[in-house]
Amino acid sequence: MKKWILFLSLCFTWACSTSGEAWLDEAKARLQKGETVSAKEALQKAIEKNPGLAEAYNLQGVILFQEKNYPEAEAAYRKAIELKPSLYTAQLNLGAVLMEQGVWDKALAPTDKAIAAQPDSSAGYLQRGIIQAALANPTKAKIDFTQAIKLAPKDINAYYNRGNILFQEENYAGAIADFAKAAEINPNFGKAYYALGLSCIKSNQNDKACLAFKQAQKLVYPGAAEAVKNLCQ
Repeated sequence: MKKWILFLSLCFTWACSTSGEAWLDEAKARLQKGETVSAKEALQKAIEKNPGLAEAYNLQGVILFQEKNYPEAEAAYRKAIELKPSLYTAQLNLGAVLMEQGVWDKALAPTDKAIAAQPDSSAGYLQRGIIQAALANPTKAKIDFTQAIKLAPKDINAYYNRGNILFQEENYAGAIADFAKAAEINPNFGKAYYALGLSCIKSNQNDKACLAFKQAQKLVYPGAAEAVKNLCQ
């Protein structure tokens, strides 16, 4: 019994003396284990210990975003940015949560700031490209997707999104190249195979389209089985 009481006393002392940064690390560790509730508790401790710890608010926002609590996630990201405007992840995350809420025009500014803070990260360019595409700025979107690919040559989402724009512009050869590259990088990317099939049809390459649709069908991509039935049989 005495040992147990001593153990409790040590735990209490640790909890009282641990810094905000240590609680933040603890929250990250718990989150990696999938322990969301205890991670949130550790983050609250981190903020109590250090109310100026921007990274703790940012991680709070990440958890709230995963829970689809977008207004509170946005508030957490904004608090993180208020404390540390140069925090790349908070700026990028704020842009993402605004995108999720359909506020595309407002999502652009924090994404711009994220890119300015960390211009060598492909994620910012990919996100801004998606925003520009949603705002009907395809030329700017293509520039961003191309930069994302330059920084991360295996970013399938950058290839796929650029391929979509090229398809809409009726540049089917370019779209085929991008969708094929995305599928090459990730052979389980059913959406890329399906888009590749559509692009090949537009280019009168029905045999290649059939192969792409069959691969998409193997990956159980919606609409692929119907495309195979209509085109390949």
